[in-house]
Amino acid sequence: MNVYCKLRTVLASFFITCFLVHPSLASDAYLKVDNNEFGQGIFRQRGRECLVIAPTHVVENAFKVDITTAERGNYSAEVLESFPGDISVLRFVNENMLSCRSITWSGKANVNALLEIEKQGELRTMLADGSIRITEVDIVGYDKYRNINVRPRNHEDAIAKGASGSPLFIAGQFSGILLSVKKDIGNVLRLDALTNTLSLFFGDSLQSVKQGAIPVGAAKKTNGSAQGKGGAEALEFSGVIAKSAVAAHTMKLGGNSPVRITFTATGDSEKFNFEIWDSTRKIVYRNPAKQYSGTESFSVPFTPPENDIYSIHITGTEGEGTYKVKIAPIVSDAQLRSEENVLQLGGNAVAGTIAQGAVAVYRVNLEENSPVRLSFLSTGDQGKYAVEIVNSTGKSVYRNASRHYSGTEAFTLPFTPPASDVYSLTIKGTEGEGRYNFSIGTIASNAQLRGGTNLLQVGDNAVEGVVAQGAVAEYRLMVEANAPIRLNFFATGDNGKYKVEILDATGKVVYLDPYRRYSGTETATIPFATLKSDLYFVRILGAEGECRYALNVTRTPEK
Repeated sequence: MNVYCKLRTVLASFFITCFLVHPSLASDAYLKVDNNEFGQGIFRQRGRECLVIAPTHVVENAFKVDITTAERGNYSAEVLESFPGDISVLRFVNENMLSCRSITWSGKANVNALLEIEKQGELRTMLADGSIRITEVDIVGYDKYRNINVRPRNHEDAIAKGASGSPLFIAGQFSGILLSVKKDIGNVLRLDALTNTLSLFFGDSLQSVKQGAIPVGAAKKTNGSAQGKGGAEALEFSGVIAKSAVAAHTMKLGGNSPVRITFTATGDSEKFNFEIWDSTRKIVYRNPAKQYSGTESFSVPFTPPENDIYSIHITGTEGEGTYKVKIAPIVSDAQLRSEENVLQLGGNAVAGTIAQGAVAVYRVNLEENSPVRLSFLSTGDQGKYAVEIVNSTGKSVYRNASRHYSGTEAFTLPFTPPASDVYSLTIKGTEGEGRYNFSIGTIASNAQLRGGTNLLQVGDNAVEGVVAQGAVAEYRLMVEANAPIRLNFFATGDNGKYKVEILDATGKVVYLDPYRRYSGTETATIPFATLKSDLYFVRILGAEGECRYALNVTRTPEK
């Protein structure tokens, strides 16, 4: 090659590398971070606000971000949000930029089609003065999900520091942004992967939802690479995922209507985790300690806290492969909190299904000081739940926060109403999902515990009854002055516990041992004497569980 040809080649390379192009066909912003880090940004409109998309590693932990635009404008910016895969979104500080001044952003490029045909592209980087540097690159590798690998065509060129975030153009179409460089090979995040990562933030997925949300149980299909199949019972989605990539699927769910999210094994060895976001982008489900794989099938229950449009975010953590997920209803709020959920004392058992985060409510009319027994049967399911009772004002009158019950066990709960009222029995799912089955029966009535015929006579046969935690049994007893007596309690074999107190006719307590609790497994004698002949009241106060008692009164033998 003669000298002239060589010179022409060098000059051509120079102009290709450093030619100033129209700003709408290049990077939109030059970023200077804390005076020691530099990078590139792409504008994208959200509502009436122009935002900047940039690599996270450029702006993370930044105290100050200065932005220069192609029009030589200088602005300050702050990180608004960061996403998996080294992507952040920034907003301008104290600047009323109602619209973006660039048309760089477009999510319409068919990247796969471009890569099948084109093997070259251009990285377009903004310099500190607002001018644009073009670096022609060869496409030396790519995958179908996330990455494009590029290398400068001119081996004398190098992808300079500060180029992170530069857009890659293939055949004149914006196709991705540069994230990193290693051994002169640039790693570009594909436009379709970038769009998918930011879809919910910019409302891409919600546009279709607004036109027609996909409720679980509705026959509706979604479009796109992650295909959804709505059926009468469930929704199904499938797609591909790679390390650091994010796939998102939206669905309309009802509050307190738990669903079962099932990932079916696809045979691929990629690993991922997932989160569920509400429409405000608040994370409402996450298991950060668990990493899932395409080689396994698993299910998790999820209970929406309210009626809303939710999204499942699947984030790749290792490798690449396909996934398949199904969202099926477990039970509806209309079933869990139906007006027909009414309990009858001594009636048939009621049954249902509960999942973590869900609440089932049953109403029952109860009488003051008339203890009842809640009997839960074993269903064989592993799900766990807690039980709470609230009165008509919403005040909790029974709760054991530390006790979670399981469908693998049978148990009983005694409860004494503090007042005659309509109570709500709530079953709160605390782990997994499972069936429950229970009934409610009477232990004793207030008329039995404090009835007018409840009399004790010295030397008579024992009286018998049953008391439960919070209940009070009361007996009248005439005691003569200076005539010591004994209250004799007999073992009944029950494990419940109670306390004993004696009141005079004015209601004043004349006997009480606050530290002593009696059990149905023991016998006990309480001596009592008075200087005044009067009517006294012997009270048996349920302290724990439920317990039968047997009691008589005898005179203390004279010595």
